Amino acid sequence: MFEMTDSSVAEDGRTTGFDPTALEPFDRRVFDWLTNNLGIVTQFERHPRWRPGWDVEVVANGKALPLYIRGPRGDSYVSPVDMMQEGAIHRALEAQGIPAPRLLGVIDDPLSLVLERLPGTINTATIVDKEIRRKVREDYVALIARLHQLPLEAFAEVGLPAPTSVEDIALGLYEPAIRIFHDTIGRPFPLMGFIAGWLRRNVPRDRTRAAFINPDAGQFLFDGDHVTGLIDFEVSSFGDPAAELAGLRIRDTAEPLGDISALIDHYETLTGDRISKQLIEYHTAGFCGVNGFLLWPLAFQSSPEQDYVAYLQFAVSATRFSISAMAEHDSVTLIDPDPPVAQAIGYVEAGRKLIEQIDAFPGDGAGMTYQRNSAAALARYMQRWAAYGAAVVAADMDDVEQLLGHRPDNGDAAMAALDTFVANAGPADDARLIQHFHRWLKRQNFLLRGCGKGYDYIDMDLQPIPPR
Repeated sequence: MFEMTDSSVAEDGRTTGFDPTALEPFDRRVFDWLTNNLGIVTQFERHPRWRPGWDVEVVANGKALPLYIRGPRGDSYVSPVDMMQEGAIHRALEAQGIPAPRLLGVIDDPLSLVLERLPGTINTATIVDKEIRRKVREDYVALIARLHQLPLEAFAEVGLPAPTSVEDIALGLYEPAIRIFHDTIGRPFPLMGFIAGWLRRNVPRDRTRAAFINPDAGQFLFDGDHVTGLIDFEVSSFGDPAAELAGLRIRDTAEPLGDISALIDHYETLTGDRISKQLIEYHTAGFCGVNGFLLWPLAFQSSPEQDYVAYLQFAVSATRFSISAMAEHDSVTLIDPDPPVAQAIGYVEAGRKLIEQIDAFPGDGAGMTYQRNSAAALARYMQRWAAYGAAVVAADMDDVEQLLGHRPDNGDAAMAALDTFVANAGPADDARLIQHFHRWLKRQNFLLRGCGKGYDYIDMDLQPIPPR
């Protein structure tokens, strides 16, 4: 946190002076907007993470306002819900009495939402008392069940397309993400073409009721024994409520939620809906696929402020989860490839030396530490490519040859040929393609192992869903 000076005092006696020269230009623009539009800034702390955000306190008319500033994800990132729509969602939720942070303003540069900071914290796994933990989780499920009963007209300001068919209900978030992917990827990338085709071929035909949903589920704050509000709506849509329940599996990897199937049981009791395992696996494949549609393009064109390895790990892990859910849905038994064997193609020692030099860069504070760690993670990733890349590429080419019946001349030709194969594939090819992309993703996963502090998805799988 930046230290305040003692140059002035607010009406409540609190120190309000602040040295803006200590701020980087990016932070300074946020600070200046707050000062010019809201009041005297008494707290200004940037989160050291892959997406910028700030915990802020502003004193206005003698009253302290705790705020959270939700920043942009970078110029090269495109979302199905833009930040202005996200702000409209906050207004709609407030109007409907759904607890969520109130929107207090929008900063143009950097484009950011100025939100009320609700009391509480995330991650119910930190609750010691198991009965309180169960109550908070069930209260969250009750809250989204209530949200799903709201009429779609309550969100008219957001501008989401209204579904008119079972395809629209199932694919309401997935199709926009697919379009974004095709507009931004700039190259053949057959993995995501296969996921898109599979989702379209397997639309659940018996799901006919749409609701406002947030498939990036399980994001809420709690204080003590009660939920204080829902948060983070950047991939919301009109769609099948089951998609939000499926999204709990992804949230569970970072913030454990206990028995997810039991939470789905609770939702069924509250709503009378019937949520099968097949339905959960379909929407797990769908929302994990959305992460791939939005994040894989950043592997080929990223902004300077983006954490390359963090986004790449999210892309690899999410699409690995998607393929695994397809396998569960289609009763395909996945077989892991053999681990790659090192066949160094360069001076692997150079990567270790670069990591040492990055770690020695001067600069204090959480932000600088995060930047060093991010750069070191990228250096480590390049080092692993130098050591294992030849073996990975050779194994990938072997798999392409086995699938297509011929061996393309190089990696680019292989991607193009596989892209054409996927475009013409049908249900009879699904099992082979699921297995093929599982093997490819496991190798990509291997290359990311050990790359970065706090990147925990490499050896993680989603919580299994028993038959329902």
